[in-house]
Amino acid sequence: MGEVTKYNGDTKAQAIGKTILKLAVVSLIVGLAMSWFDITPQSILENFGETVTKAYATLTGWLRWMVPYILLGATIVIPIWAILALLRLGGRKKSD
Repeated sequence: MGEVTKYNGDTKAQAIGKTILKLAVVSLIVGLAMSWFDITPQSILENFGETVTKAYATLTGWLRWMVPYILLGATIVIPIWAILALLRLGGRKKSD
């Protein structure tokens, strides 16, 4: 009687409040991204196919820009990472 249900140490009200806060933050981020791409809810409904095409074109443009830099950095980062990983493995003592 009068027992408060808890989820991960939170009461129901706290869990609901956290969920609402998370949804508000994600909605803010998505809204900012949509604004950056000049996408409005009206334009989504009116030009759904064009919106998808525009988003795809932007994404592929980013990938064309990013991939060469990722590969260039990887020529240094991956060998250093591999050497450090081997050194860590070599430094472990075997328990017999």
